[in-house]
Amino acid sequence: MDRRVGAQIAAVFPGFVLAARTSRMFLGRAVRYLAADSGARQFLDIGTGLLTADNTHEVAQRAAPDAKIVFVDNDPLVLAHAAALLTSGRRGRR
Repeated sequence: MDRRVGAQIAAVFPGFVLAARTSRMFLGRAVRYLAADSGARQFLDIGTGLLTADNTHEVAQRAAPDAKIVFVDNDPLVLAHAAALLTSGRRGRR
């Protein structure tokens, strides 16, 4: 279903795939920089959406295991998935 919808969106907006990938790569670089180089240890992810690979907490806690992340979204489907899937490192909490 997701791939079919993605293909429909890409047919209407051909730059969609590149825009989504570029946005995701920027998020990873920004979080990695903030956690590893700037000393940030608290992150607020507003409008989290459905989880995918290299989520904010995974990227931040790879660079700084003591980083704390708060995910915020008001979509019931997102909240159900987050409750089931979000985990932290040994020192983090759900």
